[in-house]
Parts: sequence; structure tokens; C-alpha cells
Amino acid sequence: MIANFYKKSFLFFLIILSSCDRKKDFSSVAMSIFECQFKQNCNGPSSFAMVGDSWTDFAFGYTIVEDLYDQLTNHYQLKITAMNLAGLTLKFELEQRRGFLNVIKDAGPELEFFLLSIGGNDLIFPVSSFSTQGVDTTIRIRTAEIKNRLKELVFYGNQYKINLYGGKPIKWIIHGYDYPNPDFDDSCVLDAIFAGMSREEAMTILERAVEQLNRVYQELSYEIPYFYYIDLRKTLGGPPFSNSNFMFDCIHPNSLGFDLLAKRYISQLKIIQNL
Repeated sequence: MIANFYKKSFLFFLIILSSCDRKKDFSSVAMSIFECQFKQNCNGPSSFAMVGDSWTDFAFGYTIVEDLYDQLTNHYQLKITAMNLAGLTLKFELEQRRGFLNVIKDAGPELEFFLLSIGGNDLIFPVSSFSTQGVDTTIRIRTAEIKNRLKELVFYGNQYKINLYGGKPIKWIIHGYDYPNPDFDDSCVLDAIFAGMSREEAMTILERAVEQLNRVYQELSYEIPYFYYIDLRKTLGGPPFSNSNFMFDCIHPNSLGFDLLAKRYISQLKIIQNL
């Protein structure tokens, strides 16, 4: 069901985006997205691999907003073998899509760093559960699931890389998310409100969830060898909310916001590269 949703969304975006930005040749963009996302033929070889959600694939590879992947590749010249997909969850990536294995294969034996931008959708959706099951309970259950799945993904990824190419395990790098802004755009909390939660409480959900997710990522950096965490909180003016001048909608930064996030990301990445 999830896979069908992604494919339908992909086709919808291809139709809509063809009229949004004429800076790129649409047919070549569409073909490169299709090759990578559905035929698992991604760009390689490289020392960097990436799997991410809409923070790294805002619009199926098309530049409406210069997301984190765009910033790293266009402005910092990182060559990244990637399979990013808007809406991607860690659960779907690990249990069904398994794009992380494809990019390991395509990146080749020089692969050293795997950049992860994932977990936010697992944490937030469905939003209605924060009302029906309770905020603390929902956050606790979801972050525990995220933690276990990340451990599993790293284990399988390292085994796959070593079996293919030998050498050392991959250095895994995951970033936390900065604060959303439901005050700027409340679409991300409306389902909780419709399920019976007061607007005042709903406006606090995402800050609490983001704080806990960042704590989990930091814990994993102590528990998993060669696993590193980049803290991006307070880059965009929060807490409790990121500055609306840096936001495209409730949970996605705009190009200026991603530019600020990329600067901080790169500064931390350079430290990790020198370890």
C-alpha cells in the first residue's frame, strides 16, 4: 500500500513539476529519478551514500526548494550516491524498499560515509495518535521503534558492504531535525486537533517529539561503533518554533533555511571526517 502511494505521488509530482521550473530539462530529471528510485540504478561510485526523506528530496529531485541534498551537492560539491524519497519512513526503508543496500552497492568500494536523513515521518505520523494514545506514550513507542530499526539498518548495511568490498565498517552519520513551526502552518497538527486534542496542547507536540528524537540519535552515537550524530536544533531560531522566515511549511525549511542547516551540517561533517 505504501509503495503504491509513493508511485502515485511520484507520477503526480512529475506532472505538476513539469510546469514549475524550467531551469532543468524535465525529461532528463524524470528519467534520472525513475532510474534511481524504481530501477535502483543510482549515481556512483563515491565515498558518500545517502538515504533520506523530504529534507533531502523535497520534490522528487526537482528543485522547488534547495533541500539538504541540493545544498550539499550543489554548494559544497559532495558527490553522493543517493536514494532519497519524499515521505520515506525508516520502517518502509528497512522492511520493504531497502534502498540503503542499493546505494552501498552503487557507491562501490570507496564508500566511507553513509548520510542518513530519516526518522521524522516515523515519529510524527499519524499525528492523530498523539491525541488518541497520548503524547508521551506515542513518543516513547515511536522513538523506541526508530532506535531498534536504526540499529538493524546499520548492522545489515555494514555486513553488506563488507561482504561486497571488504575493509572497515561504514561511518554512519545521522542528523536530527530542527524545530517545526505549527504556528506558521498548522497543517501538521490538525489531525491531532480533529481527534480531540486542544489547539494549545497540539502546538507543543512537535517540539517535544523533536527533542526526544534528537536524544535517541545522540544515544545511538554512544552505542553503535562508527555512528555519528549531527545536532541541527536552534539553527533556524527555535525553540519552540523555527523562525517562519526560514520555513516553507510546518515541517520543511525553505531554501534559506536549508542553506543555514547545510552550513552547520558541513562544519560537523568535517569534524567527523577528520576523526
